[in-house]
Amino acid sequence: MAQDTNSQPEPPQEGVPAPEGPANLIDTDYVIGQDNITTNKFGFDVDLHGKVFTISSLLILFFVIITLALPDQMGPIFNGTRQWLTSHLSWLFLLSANIFVIVSVVLIFTPLSKVRIGGAHAKPDFSYAGWFAMLFAAGMGIGLMFYGVSEPMTHFGTSLGGTTVENGVRTDWAPLGAAGRRPG
Repeated sequence: MAQDTNSQPEPPQEGVPAPEGPANLIDTDYVIGQDNITTNKFGFDVDLHGKVFTISSLLILFFVIITLALPDQMGPIFNGTRQWLTSHLSWLFLLSANIFVIVSVVLIFTPLSKVRIGGAHAKPDFSYAGWFAMLFAAGMGIGLMFYGVSEPMTHFGTSLGGTTVENGVRTDWAPLGAAGRRPG
């Protein structure tokens, strides 16, 4: 079979490709990101959607300021909110986790597992070994970052009570032996 030497490779498409077959397209002049604030400050490229960033940052700033200004009043509110959420919506958390697992398993064992994200000719950026290495590193990093702070703080916090002996048996488990206690 002879190759056609006149055929040129198609230029790479930008954005979402047009659908094949009949479609009801909406004609619009809107371009994704046209309302964004784009700048380069202090060597950082900034690309923010003004309304989303403003509303969310003001909301976060409000909660931080009110929590720092009124800690005695906000503590019970936050504790009550957490208590209500964990006592009334824990079923939702467990159900959604189970649904995510079931959907993942269904996607693996159905024809949908053949759908290639990024298009029919997309190639993965990383190998399976690369993905495994990244996931392993992320898991190790989370564990080290959490326990790197949690374990010493727990030992220090439990050592503040000093060494406790009840009926001849030491009941505390602080390895520092009251390191946080002041003598006298």
